[in-house]
Amino acid sequence: MNKIFLLIIFLLVKSIYIPLNKRKSKYYWKIKFDNYIPLISIFVIPYLGFYIYIVTTIILLWNSKYINNYFIIYIISYILACLFWYFVPNGVKRPKIYKKDIFSKLTAYVHKYDDDTNGFPSAHIFATLICSYFLALTFPQYLILIWSVNFFICISTVLVKQHYVLDILGGIITFWLSIMIGGLFLGF
Repeated sequence: MNKIFLLIIFLLVKSIYIPLNKRKSKYYWKIKFDNYIPLISIFVIPYLGFYIYIVTTIILLWNSKYINNYFIIYIISYILACLFWYFVPNGVKRPKIYKKDIFSKLTAYVHKYDDDTNGFPSAHIFATLICSYFLALTFPQYLILIWSVNFFICISTVLVKQHYVLDILGGIITFWLSIMIGGLFLGF
């Protein structure tokens, strides 16, 4: 399949997130453990670094044998997540931020412009896992770096209060379902 065609489908499917993010959440799946996780605003850096990670992954995989599989798995994951977000609109209630340092201001900006919807499953989690999975296949000599970046992006989701712990679990499940479904079609 043509990677340009898959890139276009990838971008179209990702764009579905925008209208779904403007809907009102009905469900909030906060568990007691979430109360013990502090807001650590400096983690807004890896949280926003997620977007750079996606672009970097596409660039690094572009001429590899994995680029088509990457796009297909990513598309499957977004379709699964969008269906869930549509039929089970859920979100994350965000705390008020009182500190005035640059990281707190940036976190407040993220909270303001990224509505409190589409919490479960976490797109940051499943997308980061997909990026890391295919980067690890392509560049096994950089496993520690790849999975370290993955860890910091994933942990940032709860440390900047963009997600609850259960959203992480949902992201992991979405990743594995996407790999399993993709494996049926792609034979891996």
